[in-house]
Amino acid sequence: MPEFLFAVISLVITAVLYFFTRQIINQKLQDLQGSDKLLGLILILITLGEVFYLGIHFGLFDIALELITSIGAAAVVIGIALQNQLKNAISGITIFLNTQINVGDTIEFDYVECKITGLHLTKITAITDEGIRVIIPNHKFSEEMVQIYPKKLNTVKENKNQNKITHTIKSSEKDNLRHGEGIPFSEMKQRAGL
Repeated sequence: MPEFLFAVISLVITAVLYFFTRQIINQKLQDLQGSDKLLGLILILITLGEVFYLGIHFGLFDIALELITSIGAAAVVIGIALQNQLKNAISGITIFLNTQINVGDTIEFDYVECKITGLHLTKITAITDEGIRVIIPNHKFSEEMVQIYPKKLNTVKENKNQNKITHTIKSSEKDNLRHGEGIPFSEMKQRAGL
């Protein structure tokens, strides 16, 4: 009877641990696209931990030692195969928690300037001025140099550019300017494409 009681207590602790972890992920990482994948991974790890605990506690692993060895070898192979995905996921969480990188910021990466459109668990999506969509693996941000132009600086830069109106004066307009006739501001805006 005490073994059964330990098993029930262990299952209750595991359930509480899962719901507590889910609350933390939902509150802290709610805007991170792909956080549900992270929650699924944590659920798998918690479940495996519980299975191992109960298996050791009830002596189930004495019977299935060869199976466990095979599963361990398969887990190592899968871990090696998913190494880049795990690096991207960890980098994605780091990028998301970093307040210096946000959606809407302009970045320069590998000589390409683009605006961030989405922060995902394993990648960052961006778009260039020409409309080309760029997908950058998150681990590249921790391994390579990336220039970040925050969204606030971009809007100031754009506002300055919008306020500047350049106009090439034709020779006929030069004569009008000499005689005191100017070009209306609305016409200058129209010619500049504003």
